[in-house]
Amino acid sequence: MQFHSGSASGGAGGRPLAGGNRWRRMIGMSLLCIPALVLAQSSPDSTGAAAAPTAGNSQASKAKPSTTLGEIIVTANRRREPSREVPMHVDTVQAADLQKLGASTLSDYASYQPGVFFASSGGPGEGELIMRGVSTGNQTSPTVSVYLDDVPVGGSTVYASAATFVFDAALMDLDHIEFLYGPQGTLYGAGSMGGLVKYVTNKPDASGFSGSAGFDISHTQQAGMNYTERATLNIPLVLDKAALRVSVMDQHSAGLYRAVGETPSNGDNRTHTQGVRAQLEVDPIDKLTFNLSAMVQRIAADGLSMADYSLATGQPVSGGPYDRELNHREPFTQTLQLYSFHAGYDFGWANLDWISSYQNFVNHSVQDYPDGFLALYNQIYPSLGGDSALSSLYVDSQYDVHKASQEIRLTSRKGDHFDWLAGLWFNREDEWEQYALQGANLPPPGRSILLQQLVSSRFEEYAGYGDVTWHITPTIDLAAGVRASGNSQQLSNFEDGSVAGSPGGFRESMISDDITKMLTASYRPDTTHSYYMRASTGYRPGGLQAPVQSTIFGSNPNAGDTFGSDTLQSYELGYKGSHLDGHLNVGIDAYDIEWHNMQLITYTVGNAIIENAGDSRIDGLELQATYSTGPWLLSGSGAYTDARTLQGNSQQGIEDGARLPYSAKETATLAAKYNFRLAGEAAYAGANLRLSSQRNAGFEGDASDPNFNLPGFAMLDLNTGMTLRSGVSVDLYLRNALDRRVAIGTLNSESVSFLASVGGPMLVQLSTPRTLGVSVNVPF
Repeated sequence: MQFHSGSASGGAGGRPLAGGNRWRRMIGMSLLCIPALVLAQSSPDSTGAAAAPTAGNSQASKAKPSTTLGEIIVTANRRREPSREVPMHVDTVQAADLQKLGASTLSDYASYQPGVFFASSGGPGEGELIMRGVSTGNQTSPTVSVYLDDVPVGGSTVYASAATFVFDAALMDLDHIEFLYGPQGTLYGAGSMGGLVKYVTNKPDASGFSGSAGFDISHTQQAGMNYTERATLNIPLVLDKAALRVSVMDQHSAGLYRAVGETPSNGDNRTHTQGVRAQLEVDPIDKLTFNLSAMVQRIAADGLSMADYSLATGQPVSGGPYDRELNHREPFTQTLQLYSFHAGYDFGWANLDWISSYQNFVNHSVQDYPDGFLALYNQIYPSLGGDSALSSLYVDSQYDVHKASQEIRLTSRKGDHFDWLAGLWFNREDEWEQYALQGANLPPPGRSILLQQLVSSRFEEYAGYGDVTWHITPTIDLAAGVRASGNSQQLSNFEDGSVAGSPGGFRESMISDDITKMLTASYRPDTTHSYYMRASTGYRPGGLQAPVQSTIFGSNPNAGDTFGSDTLQSYELGYKGSHLDGHLNVGIDAYDIEWHNMQLITYTVGNAIIENAGDSRIDGLELQATYSTGPWLLSGSGAYTDARTLQGNSQQGIEDGARLPYSAKETATLAAKYNFRLAGEAAYAGANLRLSSQRNAGFEGDASDPNFNLPGFAMLDLNTGMTLRSGVSVDLYLRNALDRRVAIGTLNSESVSFLASVGGPMLVQLSTPRTLGVSVNVPF
């Protein structure tokens, strides 16, 4: 890749055994390694280099060498520190680099990260993130958390359909995106079992006025023109004391998919994204900082980015590869309003952070049912109590999440012997779902509501967490962390309609708790090499559900009105190093993940039952490397992921050893960039090749959630550009230059999966065809 990976460019930093035994073994391994590491570092430093001092920490820096492989600053450990000092796999991607490649959605951002996959369920904002293969396909709640700076965005539970709707940030005044691999439960809590994605914004600058304006124009084959306008202003209010930063953007994407049938339309998935963000930062005294931010982003799509495919043959069934037969339009909107307040105070011996946030996250979608199911209903509607035959049948649903969070964190200065961090966390989510299965009547015209559900829930999470790092010697660190979390949940449901059975509802509540742990040992013998061992855990909270005791596939003795947390333990070994006088930077890690009591979905007619069923194991290897020489920058990253079940589920037809969904065994990204001068101006030309082996969209043999094969692919992207002395930059890009058309995702939903299993079409998303574009940015 031409992106600079945090772990590549710098470094520091079958049957499962019982979790307790593994933890004791990990601790024992760490302690046994310490004498050997001490002996290894007792010889003089071959480089003779001293660590570069950091602000406010000159003594610690003099006592402790630090690698000098790169200065990418990340916040993975809730501290601002070079990525080379973080003892885990962390990648960073600069927003400017994504913009030069024409990347504009979360699906684009993730596609350059081997081991990371965005399983789209319809377009921007619809889908789930998967890291290191931690996925069951049709998820209950997320396994990857999404943060905007220090604030988690979106719902945390199944009640909010949080694994279906994810915050899809446009490149609106972003500085970079951080990808944290592996469970992050100690510092980030529930839902970060596979990893975490953090959008990091640019902060206001009180030293002077600045700004930028720009636009993108591109053309996608078979779709049409896309365009984006953006602008940012940084306005000092009081010199060196207060500043306001405002950003706006407007993005239009041409529709690629075509609706046929009763509601024909070209460009059925046209998408319009708008956003505005404002940040006010005030530093009344040197040690005190206030930051107040507000943002609104809205995604509006005319329809789903999905086409009709046969589950049996994998071929399109409604005409062309991007065609979808529709009786009713399928608009989608996602709106996020997010407000946050961050106060920081430097006591000298520690920094205090007070972070409060409130958000309103609304997702509204419509999904049409195919003709086969509509015809079946029209034959049997009298027996179901229906009023008349229908000309269309569709689901209209809205999920509204109101989320307030509060975090108080105290972080010590870097010390000669110990560093520590401690915090308190509180989160409250109120969620409302409005779900209606309805259709348009045949003459006389009208509308029939067959099923209506009104669901409300509350999820409250409270936690205390902390970690401590012991600098055993100037080159050896041992760190341990723990997080104790509790949550209370309430769920109420009311349903009515001709197919609802007996009208009525229920109200339930529960309380549960979970503990996550982390242990790392790191060894930095000199300024160019770093080794680490890491053990960590993660979890997703259990929850409540409708008390349905059977399914259309037979009785299910495991079904109940609650389901428990699923947990995992991860063990990772890694190395980060610099070679050839800093020209070659390498990062490599291997990991073993044990996933217990997986939350799986079994389908019923009108309901989905969640149960804890079986264990899985994931083994993997990840590699990142960059090599620079003269005008050339060559980079590559790859991941091998072996994700499979240890125990199957006979109720659902999942066998022992079945591959986990969306876990390609091999993925890689290769890139080359050449810098040169053109008419005296700085210019470059680059190429990126994205590779992936075959994936499954579900479990092979699953009776209620059928699998669709997603073939392997190779995608080539090209770009070139120049930056003038004035700072104006012009970039040309060609995405999917070879115009590969392959399936990259399916719509994982109860209705689609059920209908596909009885002969209906599977809804599939294909790669976007060749796109040629230009991006212009004008700073001032």
